[in-house]
Amino acid sequence: MKKKNSLIVGGSKGIGSVIASILKKRGDSIFILSRNRIKNSNHIQADLLDKKALKIKLLQKFKKKKIDNIIFSQRYRGTSWLENFQISLFSVEFIIKILKKRLNKNSSVIIISSVSNRTILDDQPSSYHMTRGALENLSKYYAVNYGKYKIRFNCILPTKIIKPENKKFFNSSKKGKNIKKFMKMITPLNEMGTSEDVAYTVEFLTSDKSKFITGQSIVIDGGTSLQSQESILNIKR
Repeated sequence: MKKKNSLIVGGSKGIGSVIASILKKRGDSIFILSRNRIKNSNHIQADLLDKKALKIKLLQKFKKKKIDNIIFSQRYRGTSWLENFQISLFSVEFIIKILKKRLNKNSSVIIISSVSNRTILDDQPSSYHMTRGALENLSKYYAVNYGKYKIRFNCILPTKIIKPENKKFFNSSKKGKNIKKFMKMITPLNEMGTSEDVAYTVEFLTSDKSKFITGQSIVIDGGTSLQSQESILNIKR
């Protein structure tokens, strides 16, 4: 089996780091693009706000290499509305255009968005909801326009899940345990999702087993979004 080259944007932390681990176990050569310095010979340290430097570093790294998969898992943590759009949304289009000619035939691009495309999250600002909605539509747009190049685009929409950074909170603190307990109560599968659930979906969508799947938005929430408000109220009682 041919070894795949997978680029993970935002792969140094959170869901991205778990995706990197799962794809590495599969046998992929992992390239991580992040602002934080990490110990990885294929690491590309760059600020997504610095387009000039980002372009130079990407073209240098992939000058003689082809790419099989790109996974966008970056997350903006600041308070600037404009920077949120630049990092979460505009950088996706910028990177795709730069690397378009470096993508192999039958390559796969995955964009990690959020269930905020379907519902409103009271702990996230308007810019978060707008960028996530735009990412889903961007995925569909590229699926249609890049299909002739045999490049697939899909979007993943996770709900609140357990990640490396918040595992201690959900498993140890009283507040976290209560949230976890309630999430399990209102989820048909009766459990709270994890980063691994997202990573295994990415693994499938970047494999040849999904070669005829493109332009899809996959909700990862254990069926929670299927519950009506009335049903949730009855469960809470």
